[in-house]
Amino acid sequence: MRAVLQRVKQASVHVDGKLVSSIGPGILALIGVSQEDTPEQIDTLVRKMLTIRLWPEGALANGAASSGPETRLWRANVAEFGGEILCVSQFTLHAKLKGTRPDFHAAMGGEQARVFYDAILSKLQKEYIADKIQDGEFGAMMDVALINDGPVTIALDTLEKK
Repeated sequence: MRAVLQRVKQASVHVDGKLVSSIGPGILALIGVSQEDTPEQIDTLVRKMLTIRLWPEGALANGAASSGPETRLWRANVAEFGGEILCVSQFTLHAKLKGTRPDFHAAMGGEQARVFYDAILSKLQKEYIADKIQDGEFGAMMDVALINDGPVTIALDTLEKK
C-alpha cells in the first residue's frame, strides 16, 4: 500500500459539487492499494499513519499550545496532537509511465481495492477515535481541497524494503 500523508490545517472532499467530508487540523491521507498488497499490510499502514510524528511538542489541534523558540519539532503524532484524518482512495498512486501515458496495471482493481480501503478505514476508527476519521467517496471523481500546514508531505509505502 502506498499513502501520501499531508499535514493540513483543513481539508475537504466534494463530489458533484456536494460536500462529502471535511476535517480541521490533521492529516489528509491519499491511499493507493497495489496488486501485490496483502491484508497484513493494513496493520502496518495504520500504525504508521497513527504514530508518525508530524507536529511540534505541545501542539494541539485547537491551537491552545503556543510554539516558542525552544519548541522541539517532530514530537507529536496525530493522536497526541488531537487531529483528524481524511482518507481519500487514489489508485493513481501506483501509476507507471509508459512513454507519456500513465499505466495503472499495478493498482488493485475496484471491488478488491475497496475491501482493502474499507479495512483501512475500519482499523483507523478502531485504533483512534471513530469520529475523527473521515473519507471521500471510493471510486468517484472527487474535488479534494486542502490547506497544507508547513507544507509537510510524507510518502509511505508498505512494500518498501528497510
